[in-house]
Amino acid sequence: MPKIVDHDERREKIVEIVAEMLATVGAERTTIREIARQSGYSRGFIEHYFHNKEELISSTLQWINKRSLQSTDKALEGKCGLEALRIFSELSLPLTPELRNEWKIRMQFWGMAAVSDEHRKEQSRRIHASEKLIMRFLQQAREAGEVPAGSDLELLAHSFLHHLYGLGCNAILRPGYFTRQRQLRALDHIVTEVTRAH
Repeated sequence: MPKIVDHDERREKIVEIVAEMLATVGAERTTIREIARQSGYSRGFIEHYFHNKEELISSTLQWINKRSLQSTDKALEGKCGLEALRIFSELSLPLTPELRNEWKIRMQFWGMAAVSDEHRKEQSRRIHASEKLIMRFLQQAREAGEVPAGSDLELLAHSFLHHLYGLGCNAILRPGYFTRQRQLRALDHIVTEVTRAH
């Protein structure tokens, strides 16, 4: 009886290796040849699942985003308003080694998105989804009296996400200074500013 091949499992194994390489050696050194060496699969085998390096990197980011979304959804279950916003924010910052690796990958992807329409569209979708989620939490917070009634929620959501991304980038570029404790203190300040918004 022929062996049943789980193609999704094989794709995921390759993507996991690519994610680790992107986070540790960077996009330039993440070559198909090196992926083949680390995975134990042949170059032809990898190219059967992914046509080129570009597709591999794009698939890796989609895998990271999907995993991140599942984790966030689970943590946010039953939460709303500023509590939900705080949880979402902590899960969006490089506060753990795993989240730090995700940030390293995303920052490389942003560089590619600056010159690639396809990558830019993918990144734009993610930003839009995050802003919608933040706006929902802010709406709940406003209804609960946690945020001033006259606040422009769209403007607040944009500003909040920009601060969050800026903090995350600083934490990756200056890890010695932006420790977990400093990131959380900075996040406290960002959330406090939201509650004072007019």
